[in-house]
Amino acid sequence: MKAYWIFAILTALTIIGCAKENSSDSNYRFEFDFDLNNHFSIEGTGELVETNRAYIDTNYEWVNNFIHLNDGEIGDSLVLGCWGNWTGYIENPVASVKIWFPQTDLADGIYQYSRTEGFNDFTIHIERNMTWGEYTNEWGTLEGSNTILTSDAVASSWNTNNNLVLVEYAEIKLEHINTTNSELRYVIETVSGDLIKGSYSGSLERFKLWTPEVDCD
Repeated sequence: MKAYWIFAILTALTIIGCAKENSSDSNYRFEFDFDLNNHFSIEGTGELVETNRAYIDTNYEWVNNFIHLNDGEIGDSLVLGCWGNWTGYIENPVASVKIWFPQTDLADGIYQYSRTEGFNDFTIHIERNMTWGEYTNEWGTLEGSNTILTSDAVASSWNTNNNLVLVEYAEIKLEHINTTNSELRYVIETVSGDLIKGSYSGSLERFKLWTPEVDCD
């Protein structure tokens, strides 16, 4: 098994989806007249979760742009190794919003995702309550020193253990992208009918996401 297959699966939907740029005559479902001050909200429970740091890799190997919102801290790069082991976090996050865009260049506008209608300007995965630690296999061998041991999926473009959080439809609005005052707002509707709204305002810090081809067998 190779570590890069983990992210290959996650990004497959984005690559095969429609990578259209936004057009002025598109019909959008949501309003973006909100500011959650670098948090996302789960309307079904009223919870507000902080994601106050933002990072972007503009040349990720499977998709062209990858945005990572979280409440931790990342250095110059982040590396996914075997068994879900991460290196590069200065401070591990508890909450995370990961967005993959297939566009060569991100521009201001509204981007859409639909599970049923087949247009995918992006894919997204949100999780919270992440706990970190060492992963030891069934034979007692240490496989990873910094792995996600548990987490709760909030919304995801691909199947999870809880398919109620599958994204049915979502929109993201980008403004002043690639400036020190970038603004990102998103609204997600899951198949269960729950709404997740989030926003980030500030700088997108450049970093590099690596998923090296290492044999994990």
